Amino acid sequence: MMERYGSKEAYNREIIASFGEAEGIEILVVVDKLLTGFDEPRNTVLYVDKPLQEHTLLQAISRVNRLAENKDFGYVIDYRGVLGELNEAMNLYDALAEYDLDDIAGTFADVAEQIALLPQLHSDLWAIFEPVSNKRDIEALECFLEPEDRRQRFYEALSDYARTLRVALATVRFYEQTPEDRIHR
Repeated sequence: MMERYGSKEAYNREIIASFGEAEGIEILVVVDKLLTGFDEPRNTVLYVDKPLQEHTLLQAISRVNRLAENKDFGYVIDYRGVLGELNEAMNLYDALAEYDLDDIAGTFADVAEQIALLPQLHSDLWAIFEPVSNKRDIEALECFLEPEDRRQRFYEALSDYARTLRVALATVRFYEQTPEDRIHR
């Protein structure tokens, strides 16, 4: 690759640029690089397998918290338990001093908390159809959703459930803790 690109710097530049393109490379594996000055909104998952503290921890996490089309969340897979120190890092970091802690609450969510929401979100979704006597009658369910306000409530409940289910299905913990029959249901 060095022969192709001419230098290590040119190679790194091209690889990073490719990561930012829709048809470019999809995975970058880096060690002690791209914590500062790297801003690619498509970056969705960060695997942390080294101790990080304070400013460096916040810099690393910020690599996946950019908004992008078709991206609801950034995921931090923490192999070292560094996220347990996140509150301390946020309290120490001067750049966050202007923010009220209530304003940044909920910025990070534990996957276990998201998984725990699923049964209630599933119930909320089906509760919309409470008045329909035969829940297996697809035509009756469709007709029930005819009024715009009811259909809008359904879309909102379905979106909440689907978003949380997508997060759960992307974790090993969900499959370890959820009975197989419930996953299929």
